[in-house]
Amino acid sequence: MKVKNLYRSKSEFSNLSKSEGVVLSFARPLYKSETKFTERIKETSLPMHTLLNCTATITLKLKNETNPELFIDEIWDEVRPIRGKDKVEQPLAQLIGMDYDYNVNRWYEATVIFACVYVVMAIDCPNKTDCHESLKSKCVYDQEQKNYFDHFEEKLITLKRCMEANPEAYGVNPQEKQVKTYTEQEWIACEKHDSWRLDRVRTIVKDKTIEEQFQTYIDELNNEKSLPNSSQIYINLLDIHIRSIQKQLSEKDSQIIKLNDVVEVLNQNNFPNQKKAELLEILSYILYSKQYPDDICGNLERKIQLLKQANSTEDDSTEKNETKRTQKVTTDALMLILQKAGISAASDDKAKMARLISYLTDFSVEKIRQRLSNTDELTSFHRDEVESINKTLKELNIDISITYNKQR
Repeated sequence: MKVKNLYRSKSEFSNLSKSEGVVLSFARPLYKSETKFTERIKETSLPMHTLLNCTATITLKLKNETNPELFIDEIWDEVRPIRGKDKVEQPLAQLIGMDYDYNVNRWYEATVIFACVYVVMAIDCPNKTDCHESLKSKCVYDQEQKNYFDHFEEKLITLKRCMEANPEAYGVNPQEKQVKTYTEQEWIACEKHDSWRLDRVRTIVKDKTIEEQFQTYIDELNNEKSLPNSSQIYINLLDIHIRSIQKQLSEKDSQIIKLNDVVEVLNQNNFPNQKKAELLEILSYILYSKQYPDDICGNLERKIQLLKQANSTEDDSTEKNETKRTQKVTTDALMLILQKAGISAASDDKAKMARLISYLTDFSVEKIRQRLSNTDELTSFHRDEVESINKTLKELNIDISITYNKQR
């Protein structure tokens, strides 16, 4: 490929355009050291000024074309090395500023050059999306080469977010700022970048306990939310992962607070249900404040509601049973009332009377019929109930009363 000799050395990088300066900042880390997925770019193989010369030569041609995507294949073939062809050194041409031939001699260098072109075109010509996609297709067809392109694409996505959040810092007029509408490809790229960020956190916490992992993800989520250019996609990914860990904590039963133990201690000390509910509400407030898993707090809320329901039932039962009621006394009281109405067990049908009293009291028909036939005297055991019903009858000015044997 014939390369324009715009930059003869690093000393001339002060003349870079803004987009070329961005490319330089993206590429510099790859020259410093290798990463888990990429080799270090060697200055002797692809000098930094040659990288920028190749980038400038290609972008200049693409910017001048109406349909630049049609020339991508041709340029790629010129940059890619011809098998068996040795690299030709042209020190004189480079020295005096003439155009010079350059072909990459390492498998990843063409991808790095095209990734730089992709960044420049994305910044300077954002509307030429077909050209962007064509450049990208050359960089991602092979997984090992794709790792180099991913580095540039992730940096570009982060830069765009910063520019949208703080346009003045990047020389963008806020009045000219428009709401960004992402294409499907851009959304995919954002999701991919945020998935990579989540994988990085996973790598950090892989040897930690599940409780420590949970706290790390909570911290990461809070940090992301505090950023002016936070990613909603990343926030959603973290939230899904946090919920997954909460479920693991629940299934593992490794909660710092074991609710069954708390309730068991309250039961052993005979706390009333109302007091239990109040104590658990205090505990619930503490757990929510400290962002304990939803499963723990939800279980605690359910236990509180059950205790309140049980307490309500106890109150109703206590109110209803302040005076105990027996079948004998109740039957005798109703028989006295029926006698006032002219109905007597001695002359009328006991079965019909038993059904009536059973309907009113919900006692057994058979037991009531037996009581009508065998009127054993009441004893002091029935005193409270007898005195209570007699008092009620007196208040109603009904001139009848039930008697009981005070000696028994």
